[in-house]
Amino acid sequence: MAFETLDWLHKKQVSAIATDTWGAEVRPNETDEANQPWHWISIPIMGLTVGEIFDLGELAKDCAEDKHYEFLFVAPALPVTGAVASPVNPLAIK
Repeated sequence: MAFETLDWLHKKQVSAIATDTWGAEVRPNETDEANQPWHWISIPIMGLTVGEIFDLGELAKDCAEDKHYEFLFVAPALPVTGAVASPVNPLAIK
């Protein structure tokens, strides 16, 4: 995501995003002034939950097979005081 998407995400009150890439932010960074400026704003300032490196292939295949695309997604983080990142154990419950 480009730095300019932050305004749109905030206006739409998006609470979380998940990607299948190792970084949600556009690469290379669009500025030499800061490394990963999108992350600097989205996570600690906006409070956006950002999930990266999700392997969604099996879920997509299962949904396509039964034509059921609704599910409960849960991904509890480890309770690390003061942290802004954590490994998760994501589950899609259909």
